[in-house]
Amino acid sequence: MGKTILHADDSPSVRRWVAEQLADDELKVVSVADGDLALQAMQQNSFDLLLTDLEMPNLDGLALADAVRRMPEYRFLPILILSSRKPNEIAAERRQPVTGWIVKPIEPDQLRRWIRRSLPS
Repeated sequence: MGKTILHADDSPSVRRWVAEQLADDELKVVSVADGDLALQAMQQNSFDLLLTDLEMPNLDGLALADAVRRMPEYRFLPILILSSRKPNEIAAERRQPVTGWIVKPIEPDQLRRWIRRSLPS
């Protein structure tokens, strides 16, 4: 595929698990520990997809998605939330900036399908 994914999650074990699961799909995964670091990475590099946790310190996943959508170069970037909270637990207007919502726990094959479906061709 040759695509690069930015993964933001405050859990080191989740970051490691996601990187391991996506390594087989020839994807480059750049992992950061919170939304602020994700924004910094996006200003310095180019990404094909953002996979983010919902609840993180400094800047949560939906606030990160809002900020990314305001960046002209990332206006149409696929953004996936990976969270143990279901989307119906979050107000609809807060969910708008995201492409999809993945509820944990998730099987590795399901995660790879979500990523492949969401990446631009």
